[in-house]
Amino acid sequence: MASVETTTIRVHRSTHQRLKKEAELQGKSVTELLDSAADILEEQSMLASAEPFWERLAAMPAEEAALDGALTDEEIAQLQLDQT
Repeated sequence: MASVETTTIRVHRSTHQRLKKEAELQGKSVTELLDSAADILEEQSMLASAEPFWERLAAMPAEEAALDGALTDEEIAQLQLDQT
């Protein structure tokens, strides 16, 4: 197995206990659990940053969204059906 570079992080003892318990429940190491948690945090951050775009897009009439280049022809057709 290839060696992966790691480092040490400091967490409160209670947090370590929670992480250890959850890792055991999932059958993972604490390191694997933290890797998964970091992935989830990145995904949540990405989705949160995209939310204003989706809100703006949802508020646009289909024609305006098409002019904005935000939608494909198929998505425009679906929006036009939804608006009727």
